[in-house]
Amino acid sequence: MNYGRFSGTRTYILANWPRFVLLYLGMVAALIVVGVSAMQGWLSFIPLATAVCLILIYFILIGIWEARQRYDFDGITPHHVLFDMGQLPATERFAYIDLGLQTPAIGLSRRLTTGQVTVIDVYNPQWTLSPWLVRWRAQQPPPPIDPRLSWREGSLNLLPLPDESVNTVMLCHVAGEFWQEGDQVTLLKEAYRILKPRGQLLLAESVRSQTNWLIQGLAGFGLPTADYWRQRLQQAGYRIRSEKDVSGLSYCIRAQKPTPAEAQQLSFKLEF
Repeated sequence: MNYGRFSGTRTYILANWPRFVLLYLGMVAALIVVGVSAMQGWLSFIPLATAVCLILIYFILIGIWEARQRYDFDGITPHHVLFDMGQLPATERFAYIDLGLQTPAIGLSRRLTTGQVTVIDVYNPQWTLSPWLVRWRAQQPPPPIDPRLSWREGSLNLLPLPDESVNTVMLCHVAGEFWQEGDQVTLLKEAYRILKPRGQLLLAESVRSQTNWLIQGLAGFGLPTADYWRQRLQQAGYRIRSEKDVSGLSYCIRAQKPTPAEAQQLSFKLEF
């Protein structure tokens, strides 16, 4: 597969085609109302239909912009932001938890020399209900053969890696796709299991922000806050080390797995 300049945007639009088709049909309908109203002399309908048309055009364009920022190689690419936050060397071997999108993991592998990304697909239609994921996965070709990439199947409660076997685990817009809070925590705890003491979890999620509100409209108010993800990470046993807001689109957190002694000290503090 050719991962060109706009391949991420194209894949995103195809995966979310019902949304874009409805917006386009609504825009066409609004233009028809404007034309008919002008011919019939129904002048009071023209401003309302024009406003509706402009709003629909706005949501089409902002949706394309969002896709370009998240999924194309020259956008903000939150997975690369996480890579930089973790200060990962080109020789690093780390785990990337995926839902079958492939593109972010492939982009990260290009930053490695002798390192390797273990990509673990944890998709399950019973846990991740977003229909766009089904359509995105259907468009993906077989994973590329590259020594820097290792592709494995897993689940949120069983990652196919031994206890304390990796220094870094990355979750980029994955945990939020699980609709139950308990499933999210289960996945974070499973990542905790495979991390070595002092290992780091790099997490990026969409949170409630002005940018996401402008992109998603009223649905933006349904997004969790950044504090929600802090609490889920602490609930799973992590210690927050750094945070970064990326253009209001993604909120990135670097968390660390404490050593057994540090975890015991932390538990004592929580009891007080």
